[in-house]
Amino acid sequence: MARCSSQTVLIVATAAILAWGLAPGRLALGRPGRFRETLRNDQMSQADYEKMERGYYEQILDAGRKLGASDAVEPESARRSRSQAKPVPFEGGPLAQGVDDLREFVLKPNLSVDHAGARWTTNALGMRDRHYESTKPPNTFRIGFVGDSIGAGWGVGDGQAFEAVLERQLDRRSKEAGGPSVEILNFAIPGHGPGQRWEHFKKVGWATEPDLVLFESTQADSGWDERRLRGLLPRGIGWDSAMYRDVLKRAQARPGGTMEIYKQVLRPYREEFAAGVFRAAAADCRARGVPIILVMVPRVGKTADQAEIQRLIALARDAGFTAIVDLSDTYKGIEPKTLAVGPNDYHPNARGHAMLAQRLDAALQRQTNLLRPPKVETGERGGRQ
Repeated sequence: MARCSSQTVLIVATAAILAWGLAPGRLALGRPGRFRETLRNDQMSQADYEKMERGYYEQILDAGRKLGASDAVEPESARRSRSQAKPVPFEGGPLAQGVDDLREFVLKPNLSVDHAGARWTTNALGMRDRHYESTKPPNTFRIGFVGDSIGAGWGVGDGQAFEAVLERQLDRRSKEAGGPSVEILNFAIPGHGPGQRWEHFKKVGWATEPDLVLFESTQADSGWDERRLRGLLPRGIGWDSAMYRDVLKRAQARPGGTMEIYKQVLRPYREEFAAGVFRAAAADCRARGVPIILVMVPRVGKTADQAEIQRLIALARDAGFTAIVDLSDTYKGIEPKTLAVGPNDYHPNARGHAMLAQRLDAALQRQTNLLRPPKVETGERGGRQ
């Protein structure tokens, strides 16, 4: 397929930004509405997909348009200036390394670098987190956290992501009450779709013996697995995944196709792919006796599409998730400029993460039965048995 010019790529990227980063689902009228429709119909070239799907995920979708800017087409000079900037794909940057499986890339272990205005430190397990023992210490309640770039704390410093803030709150409260230490191990990877998140957790998370799993999600997840598969299937990746196998069969997808072919074949099944991931995650947790909670988080500057969020929540509930925590209204009524990492990046800043942590902490306190350390026989590993 012929590659588009940089100007064409820029126009399509701007459409994605406007449609996903700003326009409310029910109010996307005029030009933003047409852009949303363009995105949903996926009128993109392979070059565009390479940039969006193998790039930064939310960063690319949310970057390049200032908070509070109008919907008018930007001046030619501004477009020309931005078109000269060529973002490095996430897996080609300083934070990630490629892997030859469904995940595509993971965070580099034992990393300590400044990136995108924030300090990024990873531990020996390749998590953007502090050091943890691989084997769960005695008298410890351990939570596995599965997420994307918001969960990984894109744009904020080490220890400022809502997962880290929540860990400190839960640990302090538990110890003050004479309870166990509380650890939250952050397995979030920027750019990973739901299936990739779960694949990563299966490979590295279960060995850390979690007592509870938090699965972070946003409303973008309803179609993200389907989009990622369009790029993975032509490379022979994803066909053998139990999360996707049944849906691929119903879609009559066959090896040897192109991204364009898979776009047409898979799109009608976009939510079924998400449902398959949720079912796999719930079943894996159920087999180990480990509760799993879906945590639905908002994206700064994007009005929550409640219909889409409720569809995702219904998929998780039908899949057998233990509980649902919907935080999608956390930023409602608050000026986005005060919550975003910067004028060109819609990821939450430290204040935004603190608000998510406070809301999630309050919700978990209402799930006290899920925060009790399990009674596990000596020698049992890989989560509750």
